[in-house]
Amino acid sequence: MKKTYEEMGSENFAVQKKVRISKDGCIKIPVSLEEDQDALFIKTEWEYRLIPLVPDVKRVYIEVTTKCNFSCITCIRSSWQDELAHMEWGTFENILSNLKDLPNLESVHFGGFGEPMMHPRIFDMLKAVKGLGLNVEMITNGSYLSEKNIRQLIDLELDTLFTSLDSPDEEEYNEIRQGADFFDVFQNVANLQAIKREQKSTKPELGIEFVAMKKNFSRLPKLVRMAWDLNASQVIVTNLMPYHESMKDEIVYDIDDTGCLFGLESLLTSVMAYMSNMKFRTERYCKFVSDKSLCINYQGNVSPCYALMHAYQCYVYGRKKQMHPFYVGNVNEKKLSEIWMDSGYVNFRHTVKQFHFPSCTDCKSLDGCNYTDSNEMDCWGNSPTCAECLWARRIIACP
Repeated sequence: MKKTYEEMGSENFAVQKKVRISKDGCIKIPVSLEEDQDALFIKTEWEYRLIPLVPDVKRVYIEVTTKCNFSCITCIRSSWQDELAHMEWGTFENILSNLKDLPNLESVHFGGFGEPMMHPRIFDMLKAVKGLGLNVEMITNGSYLSEKNIRQLIDLELDTLFTSLDSPDEEEYNEIRQGADFFDVFQNVANLQAIKREQKSTKPELGIEFVAMKKNFSRLPKLVRMAWDLNASQVIVTNLMPYHESMKDEIVYDIDDTGCLFGLESLLTSVMAYMSNMKFRTERYCKFVSDKSLCINYQGNVSPCYALMHAYQCYVYGRKKQMHPFYVGNVNEKKLSEIWMDSGYVNFRHTVKQFHFPSCTDCKSLDGCNYTDSNEMDCWGNSPTCAECLWARRIIACP
Protein backbone atom coordinates (compact mmCIF):
# COMPACT_ATOMS: atom_id res chain seq x y z
CA MET A 1 0.00 0.00 0.00
CA LYS A 2 1.35 3.39 -0.90
CA LYS A 3 2.28 5.49 2.14
CA THR A 4 1.68 9.19 2.56
CA TYR A 5 4.53 11.64 3.05
CA GLU A 6 3.48 12.11 6.68
CA GLU A 7 3.51 8.35 7.33
CA MET A 8 6.98 7.94 5.86
CA GLY A 9 8.23 10.90 7.87
CA SER A 10 6.94 9.47 11.12
CA GLU A 11 8.96 6.30 10.49
CA ASN A 12 12.18 8.26 10.06
CA PHE A 13 11.94 10.21 13.31
CA ALA A 14 11.50 8.62 16.73
CA VAL A 15 9.74 11.70 18.15
CA GLN A 16 7.81 14.29 16.19
CA LYS A 17 6.38 17.14 18.23
CA LYS A 18 5.77 20.73 17.29
CA VAL A 19 7.45 23.41 19.33
CA ARG A 20 7.01 27.17 19.28
CA ILE A 21 10.03 29.48 18.95
CA SER A 22 9.45 33.06 20.04
CA LYS A 23 11.10 36.09 18.47
CA ASP A 24 13.66 36.24 21.27
CA GLY A 25 14.75 32.65 20.54
CA CYS A 26 12.99 31.00 23.47
CA ILE A 27 11.66 27.52 22.81
CA LYS A 28 8.25 26.56 24.20
CA ILE A 29 8.06 22.80 24.50
CA PRO A 30 4.78 20.90 25.05
CA VAL A 31 4.35 19.50 28.55
CA SER A 32 4.59 15.93 27.21
CA LEU A 33 8.18 16.58 26.16
CA GLU A 34 9.43 18.44 29.22
CA GLU A 35 12.26 16.61 30.99
CA ASP A 36 15.24 17.52 33.14
CA GLN A 37 17.49 17.65 30.09
CA ASP A 38 19.72 20.54 29.05
CA ALA A 39 20.09 21.12 25.35
CA LEU A 40 21.89 23.56 23.08
CA PHE A 41 19.63 25.46 20.72
CA ILE A 42 21.34 26.28 17.43
CA LYS A 43 19.82 28.56 14.84
CA THR A 44 21.44 28.67 11.42
CA GLU A 45 20.50 30.13 8.06
CA TRP A 46 18.83 26.83 7.15
CA GLU A 47 17.53 25.25 10.32
CA TYR A 48 16.85 25.14 14.04
CA ARG A 49 18.53 22.34 15.95
CA LEU A 50 18.34 21.10 19.53
CA ILE A 51 21.39 19.16 20.68
CA PRO A 52 21.09 17.35 24.03
CA LEU A 53 23.94 18.17 26.40
CA VAL A 54 25.02 14.75 27.64
CA PRO A 55 28.47 13.43 28.65
CA ASP A 56 28.41 10.75 25.95
CA VAL A 57 32.17 10.52 25.31
CA LYS A 58 33.05 7.04 24.04
CA ARG A 59 36.79 7.22 23.47
CA VAL A 60 39.63 9.15 25.10
CA TYR A 61 43.19 9.56 23.76
CA ILE A 62 45.82 10.34 26.40
CA GLU A 63 49.28 11.70 25.59
CA VAL A 64 51.36 10.83 28.66
CA THR A 65 54.63 12.22 27.32
CA THR A 66 56.14 14.21 24.46
CA LYS A 67 59.53 12.57 24.94
CA CYS A 68 60.82 9.90 22.57
CA ASN A 69 64.08 7.99 22.23
CA PHE A 70 63.88 8.15 18.42
CA SER A 71 64.43 11.21 16.21
CA CYS A 72 62.33 10.38 13.15
CA ILE A 73 62.24 12.97 10.39
CA THR A 74 58.62 11.90 9.77
CA CYS A 75 57.55 12.95 13.28
CA ILE A 76 55.61 16.06 14.24
CA ARG A 77 58.28 16.74 16.86
CA SER A 78 60.64 17.82 14.07
CA SER A 79 58.59 20.98 13.49
CA TRP A 80 57.40 22.17 16.90
CA GLN A 81 58.79 24.10 19.83
CA ASP A 82 56.78 22.36 22.55
CA GLU A 83 58.37 21.22 25.78
CA LEU A 84 59.56 17.63 25.92
CA ALA A 85 58.11 16.41 29.20
CA HIS A 86 56.13 13.69 30.95
CA MET A 87 52.57 14.15 32.17
CA GLU A 88 52.54 14.92 35.89
CA TRP A 89 50.94 12.29 38.09
CA GLY A 90 48.47 14.82 39.51
CA THR A 91 47.21 15.52 35.98
CA PHE A 92 46.73 11.82 35.34
CA GLU A 93 44.84 11.41 38.62
CA ASN A 94 42.49 14.20 37.52
CA ILE A 95 41.93 12.40 34.23
CA LEU A 96 41.32 9.10 36.01
CA SER A 97 38.70 10.55 38.34
CA ASN A 98 37.03 12.26 35.39
CA LEU A 99 36.81 9.05 33.36
CA LYS A 100 34.53 7.63 36.04
CA ASP A 101 32.00 10.39 35.28
CA LEU A 102 31.63 9.38 31.61
CA PRO A 103 28.90 6.70 31.55
CA ASN A 104 29.26 5.88 27.84
CA LEU A 105 33.06 5.62 27.82
CA GLU A 106 34.29 2.44 26.13
CA SER A 107 38.00 2.78 25.40
CA VAL A 108 41.15 4.71 26.30
CA HIS A 109 44.13 4.94 23.96
CA PHE A 110 47.60 5.85 25.28
CA GLY A 111 49.49 7.55 22.47
CA GLY A 112 49.83 11.09 21.21
CA PHE A 113 53.18 12.44 20.01
CA GLY A 114 55.68 10.75 22.29
CA GLU A 115 56.73 7.25 23.35
CA PRO A 116 54.29 6.24 26.13
CA MET A 117 56.60 3.57 27.54
CA MET A 118 59.15 6.23 28.45
CA HIS A 119 56.84 7.53 31.18
CA PRO A 120 58.16 6.21 34.52
CA ARG A 121 54.63 5.32 35.70
CA ILE A 122 53.10 4.04 32.47
CA PHE A 123 52.23 0.66 33.97
CA ASP A 124 50.50 2.32 36.93
CA MET A 125 48.48 4.36 34.43
CA LEU A 126 47.50 1.37 32.33
CA LYS A 127 46.55 -0.67 35.39
CA ALA A 128 44.45 2.17 36.83
CA VAL A 129 42.43 2.62 33.63
CA LYS A 130 42.03 -1.14 33.18
CA GLY A 131 40.63 -1.15 36.72
CA LEU A 132 37.71 0.93 35.46
CA GLY A 133 36.67 -1.95 33.20
CA LEU A 134 37.55 -0.11 29.99
CA ASN A 135 39.18 -1.31 26.80
CA VAL A 136 42.77 -0.01 26.92
CA GLU A 137 45.16 0.43 23.97
CA MET A 138 48.67 1.79 23.58
CA ILE A 139 50.96 2.58 20.66
CA THR A 140 54.73 2.18 20.95
CA ASN A 141 57.83 2.30 18.78
CA GLY A 142 58.66 -1.16 20.11
CA SER A 143 62.06 -0.36 21.61
CA TYR A 144 60.91 -0.74 25.22
CA LEU A 145 59.35 -4.17 24.79
CA SER A 146 61.79 -6.03 27.03
CA GLU A 147 60.72 -9.42 28.37
CA LYS A 148 59.91 -7.85 31.76
CA ASN A 149 57.76 -5.15 30.18
CA ILE A 150 56.02 -7.65 27.89
CA ARG A 151 55.05 -9.81 30.85
CA GLN A 152 53.68 -6.77 32.67
CA LEU A 153 51.55 -5.84 29.66
CA ILE A 154 50.19 -9.38 29.50
CA ASP A 155 49.55 -9.54 33.25
CA LEU A 156 47.52 -6.33 33.30
CA GLU A 157 45.61 -7.54 30.22
CA LEU A 158 46.26 -4.60 27.93
CA ASP A 159 43.73 -5.08 25.13
CA THR A 160 45.68 -3.87 22.09
CA LEU A 161 49.29 -2.84 21.48
CA PHE A 162 50.09 -0.98 18.25
CA THR A 163 53.69 -0.93 17.05
CA SER A 164 55.01 1.44 14.39
CA LEU A 165 56.86 -0.45 11.64
CA ASP A 166 57.48 1.69 8.57
CA SER A 167 59.44 -0.87 6.61
CA PRO A 168 60.22 -4.60 6.62
CA ASP A 169 63.81 -3.87 5.52
CA GLU A 170 66.56 -3.05 8.00
CA GLU A 171 68.35 -0.29 6.11
CA GLU A 172 65.17 1.50 5.08
CA TYR A 173 63.57 1.22 8.53
CA ASN A 174 66.68 2.56 10.25
CA GLU A 175 66.80 5.49 7.81
CA ILE A 176 63.16 6.41 8.52
CA ARG A 177 63.21 5.66 12.25
CA GLN A 178 66.38 7.51 13.19
CA GLY A 179 67.89 6.17 16.39
CA ALA A 180 66.12 2.84 15.96
CA ASP A 181 67.41 -0.64 15.22
CA PHE A 182 65.14 -2.76 13.04
CA PHE A 183 66.25 -6.15 14.36
CA ASP A 184 65.88 -5.09 17.98
CA VAL A 185 62.34 -3.84 17.40
CA PHE A 186 61.33 -6.82 15.27
CA GLN A 187 62.71 -9.26 17.85
CA ASN A 188 60.84 -7.43 20.62
CA VAL A 189 57.56 -7.77 18.73
CA ALA A 190 58.27 -11.43 17.96
CA ASN A 191 59.02 -12.01 21.67
CA LEU A 192 55.69 -10.43 22.59
CA GLN A 193 53.85 -12.94 20.44
CA ALA A 194 55.99 -15.85 21.68
CA ILE A 195 55.40 -15.03 25.36
CA LYS A 196 51.67 -14.68 24.71
CA ARG A 197 51.67 -18.19 23.23
CA GLU A 198 53.68 -19.47 26.18
CA GLN A 199 51.17 -18.01 28.63
CA LYS A 200 48.19 -18.99 26.44
CA SER A 201 47.11 -15.36 26.34
CA THR A 202 45.40 -13.56 23.49
CA LYS A 203 46.13 -10.11 24.93
CA PRO A 204 47.44 -7.69 24.05
CA GLU A 205 46.37 -8.09 20.44
CA LEU A 206 49.10 -6.87 18.11
CA GLY A 207 48.42 -4.04 15.69
CA ILE A 208 50.98 -2.59 13.28
CA GLU A 209 50.96 0.94 11.88
CA PHE A 210 52.73 1.74 8.60
CA VAL A 211 53.36 5.30 7.37
CA ALA A 212 53.27 5.24 3.57
CA MET A 213 55.70 7.37 1.58
CA LYS A 214 57.52 7.09 -1.73
CA LYS A 215 60.59 5.45 -0.24
CA ASN A 216 58.71 2.56 1.41
CA PHE A 217 55.31 2.16 -0.27
CA SER A 218 56.43 -0.60 -2.65
CA ARG A 219 57.48 -2.69 0.38
CA LEU A 220 54.01 -2.66 1.92
CA PRO A 221 53.12 -6.20 0.70
CA LYS A 222 56.30 -7.53 2.30
CA LEU A 223 55.43 -5.80 5.57
CA VAL A 224 51.90 -7.25 5.42
CA ARG A 225 53.37 -10.75 5.01
CA MET A 226 55.61 -10.06 7.99
CA ALA A 227 52.57 -8.95 10.00
CA TRP A 228 50.79 -12.15 8.94
CA ASP A 229 53.74 -14.23 10.14
CA LEU A 230 53.68 -12.34 13.44
CA ASN A 231 49.96 -13.09 13.78
CA ALA A 232 49.09 -9.40 14.00
CA SER A 233 45.38 -8.74 14.28
CA GLN A 234 45.45 -5.60 12.13
CA VAL A 235 47.65 -3.36 10.00
CA ILE A 236 46.84 0.33 9.67
CA VAL A 237 48.29 2.06 6.61
CA THR A 238 48.36 5.83 6.97
CA ASN A 239 49.87 8.40 4.67
CA LEU A 240 52.81 10.59 5.55
CA MET A 241 52.03 14.03 6.89
CA PRO A 242 55.21 15.99 6.05
CA TYR A 243 56.28 18.05 9.05
CA HIS A 244 59.70 18.85 7.60
CA GLU A 245 60.40 20.48 4.25
CA SER A 246 62.72 17.64 3.23
CA MET A 247 59.74 15.24 3.33
CA LYS A 248 57.17 17.26 1.37
CA ASP A 249 57.89 15.41 -1.91
CA GLU A 250 57.58 11.97 -0.27
CA ILE A 251 53.77 11.91 -0.28
CA VAL A 252 51.99 9.14 -2.21
CA TYR A 253 48.39 10.26 -1.72
CA ASP A 254 48.11 11.36 -5.34
CA ILE A 255 47.98 7.95 -7.02
CA ASP A 256 45.09 5.98 -8.49
CA ASP A 257 44.13 3.54 -5.74
CA THR A 258 41.09 2.01 -7.46
CA GLY A 259 42.98 -0.87 -9.07
CA CYS A 260 45.48 -3.52 -7.95
CA LEU A 261 48.28 -1.43 -6.50
CA PHE A 262 50.55 -4.40 -5.87
CA GLY A 263 49.62 -6.91 -8.58
CA LEU A 264 49.32 -10.45 -7.21
CA GLU A 265 50.09 -9.17 -3.71
CA SER A 266 47.04 -6.89 -3.70
CA LEU A 267 44.56 -9.44 -2.29
CA LEU A 268 46.53 -10.23 0.86
CA THR A 269 47.31 -6.55 1.34
CA SER A 270 43.66 -5.54 1.06
CA VAL A 271 42.55 -8.32 3.45
CA MET A 272 45.18 -7.71 6.12
CA ALA A 273 45.56 -3.94 5.97
CA TYR A 274 43.21 -1.05 6.66
CA MET A 275 44.19 1.24 3.79
CA SER A 276 43.85 4.99 4.01
CA ASN A 277 42.79 6.78 0.85
CA MET A 278 45.69 7.10 -1.55
CA LYS A 279 43.79 9.61 -3.63
CA PHE A 280 42.26 12.97 -2.71
CA ARG A 281 38.45 12.62 -2.67
CA THR A 282 35.46 14.88 -2.10
CA GLU A 283 33.92 13.04 0.84
CA ARG A 284 34.90 14.34 4.29
CA TYR A 285 34.29 12.59 7.59
CA CYS A 286 35.79 13.21 11.03
CA LYS A 287 36.43 9.93 12.84
CA PHE A 288 37.18 11.74 16.10
CA VAL A 289 33.83 13.55 16.19
CA SER A 290 31.79 10.62 14.84
CA ASP A 291 33.36 8.23 17.36
CA LYS A 292 32.67 10.77 20.15
CA SER A 293 36.35 11.02 21.02
CA LEU A 294 38.52 13.64 22.67
CA CYS A 295 42.28 14.01 23.14
CA ILE A 296 44.21 15.06 26.24
CA ASN A 297 47.81 16.21 25.90
CA TYR A 298 50.59 15.84 28.44
CA GLN A 299 49.64 19.13 30.15
CA GLY A 300 46.00 18.13 30.55
CA ASN A 301 44.75 20.32 27.68
CA VAL A 302 41.72 18.84 25.94
CA SER A 303 41.46 18.99 22.14
CA PRO A 304 38.88 17.58 19.70
CA CYS A 305 41.49 15.56 17.78
CA TYR A 306 45.17 14.75 17.26
CA ALA A 307 45.63 17.50 14.66
CA LEU A 308 44.71 20.23 17.18
CA MET A 309 46.83 19.07 20.14
CA HIS A 310 50.00 21.11 19.45
CA ALA A 311 51.45 24.02 17.49
CA TYR A 312 53.48 22.84 14.51
CA GLN A 313 54.16 23.28 10.82
CA CYS A 314 53.19 20.84 8.09
CA TYR A 315 53.06 20.67 4.31
CA VAL A 316 49.82 20.07 2.40
CA TYR A 317 50.60 19.20 -1.22
CA GLY A 318 53.90 21.02 -0.78
CA ARG A 319 52.36 24.18 0.73
CA LYS A 320 53.65 25.17 4.16
CA LYS A 321 50.92 25.50 6.76
CA GLN A 322 51.09 26.70 10.36
CA MET A 323 48.87 24.72 12.71
CA HIS A 324 47.69 26.24 15.97
CA PRO A 325 46.32 24.13 18.85
CA PHE A 326 42.67 24.32 19.82
CA TYR A 327 42.09 23.68 23.51
CA VAL A 328 38.53 23.43 24.79
CA GLY A 329 39.53 23.06 28.43
CA ASN A 330 42.03 21.57 30.87
CA VAL A 331 41.41 18.62 33.20
CA ASN A 332 43.32 20.40 35.98
CA GLU A 333 40.74 23.20 35.94
CA LYS A 334 37.48 21.64 34.85
CA LYS A 335 35.75 18.25 34.69
CA LEU A 336 35.86 16.35 31.42
CA SER A 337 32.08 16.04 31.38
CA GLU A 338 31.74 19.83 31.70
CA ILE A 339 34.31 20.43 28.98
CA TRP A 340 32.51 18.00 26.67
CA MET A 341 29.14 19.70 27.23
CA ASP A 342 30.47 23.26 26.89
CA SER A 343 28.30 25.02 24.32
CA GLY A 344 31.28 26.17 22.24
CA TYR A 345 32.67 22.65 22.01
CA VAL A 346 29.25 21.18 21.26
CA ASN A 347 28.72 23.69 18.46
CA PHE A 348 32.20 22.95 17.07
CA ARG A 349 31.46 19.21 16.96
CA HIS A 350 28.13 19.93 15.27
CA THR A 351 29.89 22.04 12.61
CA VAL A 352 32.48 19.32 12.04
CA LYS A 353 29.86 16.57 11.84
CA GLN A 354 28.03 18.55 9.16
CA PHE A 355 31.45 19.44 7.75
CA HIS A 356 30.44 22.99 7.07
CA PHE A 357 33.90 24.01 5.90
CA PRO A 358 35.20 25.07 2.49
CA SER A 359 37.33 22.61 0.54
CA CYS A 360 40.52 24.63 0.24
CA THR A 361 42.76 21.99 -1.30
CA ASP A 362 40.78 21.80 -4.55
CA CYS A 363 39.38 25.34 -4.54
CA LYS A 364 39.79 27.32 -7.76
CA SER A 365 40.87 30.34 -5.69
CA LEU A 366 43.61 28.46 -3.83
CA ASP A 367 46.48 30.29 -5.51
CA GLY A 368 46.97 33.58 -3.72
CA CYS A 369 44.61 32.77 -0.84
CA ASN A 370 46.26 33.44 2.49
CA TYR A 371 43.59 31.63 4.53
CA THR A 372 45.45 28.40 3.79
CA ASP A 373 48.63 29.66 5.49
CA SER A 374 47.28 28.47 8.85
CA ASN A 375 44.28 26.82 10.49
CA GLU A 376 43.25 30.02 12.31
CA MET A 377 40.26 30.85 10.09
CA ASP A 378 38.73 30.07 6.71
CA CYS A 379 36.75 32.17 4.23
CA TRP A 380 33.47 30.91 5.72
CA GLY A 381 34.36 32.36 9.13
CA ASN A 382 35.19 29.10 10.93
CA SER A 383 37.86 29.41 13.63
CA PRO A 384 39.68 27.14 13.89
CA THR A 385 39.13 25.66 10.47
CA CYS A 386 39.20 21.99 9.48
CA ALA A 387 39.00 22.89 5.79
CA GLU A 388 42.26 21.17 4.87
CA CYS A 389 42.16 18.30 7.35
CA LEU A 390 43.67 15.19 5.78
CA TRP A 391 42.29 13.03 8.60
CA ALA A 392 38.81 14.01 7.38
CA ARG A 393 39.76 12.97 3.85
CA ARG A 394 40.83 9.59 5.32
CA ILE A 395 44.31 10.16 3.96
CA ILE A 396 45.81 10.21 7.47
CA ALA A 397 44.64 7.53 9.91
CA CYS A 398 45.12 6.87 13.64
CA PRO A 399 44.36 3.75 15.69
